[in-house]
Amino acid sequence: MSDNIVEVAVGVLIREDGRMLLSSRPEGKPYAGYWEFPGGKLEKGETVHQALARELNEELGLAVSYSTPWFVKEHRYPHAHVRLHFRRSHDFAGTPVPKEGQQCGFYAADERTPGLMLPVDQVIVNRVELPEVFEESDNLLTLTREALAATVVRDRRYRWVGARAETMDEVLKCVAMDYDFVIVPPEKFESLLLNGEPRLPMYVDGAAAADLETWQAKGAHGVKPLI
Repeated sequence: MSDNIVEVAVGVLIREDGRMLLSSRPEGKPYAGYWEFPGGKLEKGETVHQALARELNEELGLAVSYSTPWFVKEHRYPHAHVRLHFRRSHDFAGTPVPKEGQQCGFYAADERTPGLMLPVDQVIVNRVELPEVFEESDNLLTLTREALAATVVRDRRYRWVGARAETMDEVLKCVAMDYDFVIVPPEKFESLLLNGEPRLPMYVDGAAAADLETWQAKGAHGVKPLI
């Protein structure tokens, strides 16, 4: 990990009703008052999960027992270049109690927070509702690898846009075009990870719904069973 990039663990905590935990940034920090997914910087020797569990306990009094990698996103703010390691969790305990004067709450993807969201997090909110078992719908556009090669902009008529990918170059092109997901062959899955984490939510092509948790433990967003 680069000394010039701030490594940050970010928690996407999702309740049984599908609502996600969001919180405001405390006074005294950059972008104070803006809303975001909670988390914090990795300390030396910590894994991403360990950092996430520590930060959420320190800031909100929550106990996060288990989380799975979701994706990694880099972002340049005026004050820092950050690498955000998003992790999802349904396995947490406690009622969030802000300890730094911030606000927090559980929100659905179509609900507005009391304050503005950080731009990077606003994009992520929509992805939380991506189905874990892939289903074609009017809200979702999946491009072939051939179409991806000829496409230079995202088609924003769709809620979610993704593409099939088999190489890291194809994945990175999807990242550059702000796609929401990629569908990858199971045999290529590990080769398309960055230090064990996806660059975008990844569906495993041809994987059975019964194997969803196994693939999620490896970092997949979900599976796309054979029709």
